[in-house]
Amino acid sequence: MGQLQSGQSEAKTFTPQEISHKFATKCGSQFSGIELWAFKDVFRRHGKVYNGVYYWTEQDFTKFLEIPGSTAESGRILYAMVHYLCAFPFLRPRHPPLTFSQVAPTTLTFENMVKIVVLFTGRYKSILTGDYDFLKLLFCAIAYYEEVLAEDKEFKEKKASRSSQEEEPTSEKLKNSPETTRSGSNDEKMGFWEKKFTALANLTNSSSSASSSAASAGSSDTDSGEEFLNIDLENVSTWYDLDLIKSYDNIDIELLRISPTSLYHIFQLLLAIGPLQPQEPISTYSDHFAEPAIGRYRSVAKSMTRSFDPNWAVGNATDHNAVLETGISYSRFFTVVKSVMPFAFDGLAVLFEHFLFNQRIAPSSPTAPQVSSIAIPAMVGSPPVDHPFASPKDHDGLEEPNEEGANTVILALSKLPEPTKLMNATMISQLATFMDINSFHLYGGLKKLYVGSEAGFSMGSFEQKVFKWNAPTIVLISGYILAPEPKGARERAFSDLLPPVRYGNSTGHVTKHNGKVTYGAVVNTPWKISHKECFGDNSTALFQLEPVQDMFRSSGYNGNYVYFSKSLGLGFGNLPPKQHSHQNHGAPQYAFGDLSLTLDHALEFGVFRHVGSETFRSSQIREHVDFEDRFAITELEVWGCGADEVLREQARLWAWEEKEALLRKNVNLSKDIEESRALLEMAGLVGGGGRRSGGSV
Repeated sequence: MGQLQSGQSEAKTFTPQEISHKFATKCGSQFSGIELWAFKDVFRRHGKVYNGVYYWTEQDFTKFLEIPGSTAESGRILYAMVHYLCAFPFLRPRHPPLTFSQVAPTTLTFENMVKIVVLFTGRYKSILTGDYDFLKLLFCAIAYYEEVLAEDKEFKEKKASRSSQEEEPTSEKLKNSPETTRSGSNDEKMGFWEKKFTALANLTNSSSSASSSAASAGSSDTDSGEEFLNIDLENVSTWYDLDLIKSYDNIDIELLRISPTSLYHIFQLLLAIGPLQPQEPISTYSDHFAEPAIGRYRSVAKSMTRSFDPNWAVGNATDHNAVLETGISYSRFFTVVKSVMPFAFDGLAVLFEHFLFNQRIAPSSPTAPQVSSIAIPAMVGSPPVDHPFASPKDHDGLEEPNEEGANTVILALSKLPEPTKLMNATMISQLATFMDINSFHLYGGLKKLYVGSEAGFSMGSFEQKVFKWNAPTIVLISGYILAPEPKGARERAFSDLLPPVRYGNSTGHVTKHNGKVTYGAVVNTPWKISHKECFGDNSTALFQLEPVQDMFRSSGYNGNYVYFSKSLGLGFGNLPPKQHSHQNHGAPQYAFGDLSLTLDHALEFGVFRHVGSETFRSSQIREHVDFEDRFAITELEVWGCGADEVLREQARLWAWEEKEALLRKNVNLSKDIEESRALLEMAGLVGGGGRRSGGSV
């Protein structure tokens, strides 16, 4: 007994620091030689050194990413999230706290940043498998920001009862370090989050009887109270097999909460860097962070945040202690992100790809050796020839084989169309939170088809501009909520055509809202006239952008996706209205679907009804909430989506049709007028032929 069989190995004992180091080493293998070289050089040149170890402060982090002052709070939250994940795969506060203060004054050492970049750029999938829920990890990181800022009375009393034995030795050590005397005070060296996390770890462990002895033992690596784990790292196929990772360090995630305000600040930053590519500095889009652009991004961020909490209003002071009780839960966070904004956090991957691009790399430089160790070398060699700018990687790119059979990454172009009232850089960033940028070619592949304020609000203009487009289209409609009682003759005439039952509007429960609404639709099939039947397929979808972002996808229940009629109007989710000649001078009588969007034939008024699921599924974030928005249309736009080849083919088709129309217009009848006239009479276009009776049409 007690002997291992052949091929088996005994589980070894590791400290949390040792496990963290082994995971960081595994993460380092996920980079190519050029990426790791660039990463090391970037970290060394932009960081500080303490006892031979390079590290970054919060200021170094935000300065490198070029996060502007207008989104300073976004950078603060992002740094707090990074600080928390530096201890991965450990997510619960421990004693001694995993801040690595015995190595460097802050947690952002190169070893830890390797883990951070692997996690945020998606490279973790080859280590933890693609089943690992990064969204849950992201939620934990944001919740950490809330938890360390909770300063209620009980928290202060418990923290005051703790001795300052752990912070004082660190402070004394920093006083004597050359780095402190060279570039800052002790508070700056330790950092706000390091001190907060240390206090949180001490508080957590002091209230736990299981770890009370550890809390009184100090923070040395050799303390008897230090935690040890028996793990067989050699016989696991992936790190995900470890219960430590699979269970998210046994965190009870349903007890965690985040505040809507934190999400609001995160969304501000991610929306403003929407078109950003890994090799582009944020300063490329500096105009996005200045007025009036940043104001528009903040407005969109409000709509996205209200998806989590409709009662939230910007400007309300955040009570972080209250957030721990009444904030957004993980189940709510998961539901909203997955159903309404599945791509909302993709910008984080692009942002952290910046650590792998080095401005110093020159094509004429000799090739650098492959680097396998994650320790920063004392001397950084010359930049390699195959620099990232020559063949940049895009985590969301499409790969196509080139002539040699190798794969070339096709990047989405950061090209924005000429802005209109609705379609601009802000709108594209919001659409990209729930529409795949490559499938719909949001950057570089949008074609303006119809803008009501330019072409006129008429069904004829709409048909002329839109019907020749043979690729997917995006419809955008904005307006203002009508008062309960109609004002003016046209409002009353429109109201008379609607069902007598009216539900409350969607903006009534939204705090501090101006009554503006914005809706839209995605139609993947060509448009056509449809007086009795609808067109479209199950890829057709409706969405709301303001005051709350929401999605309404096809239910598959019926095919009443879209109808278009010059006399009946435009609608989604219901059949064309019936037209009665003996009532209302032939005006249509509307019968709305349970979830539908309807515009009148004059494109003056619209109605969005949400009272259940029918053609489209009801909201997954506002279940059992019935509402009906009746609004006056202020703008209506239709945009075509397509890759370059689609745009070129569409241009050729339009050119051919224009040429044919010109030829028909300039028919030459001078050679044989009588013969030509006879042909026209036979066609019923001129003369007596037009009065002849014929077959039914």
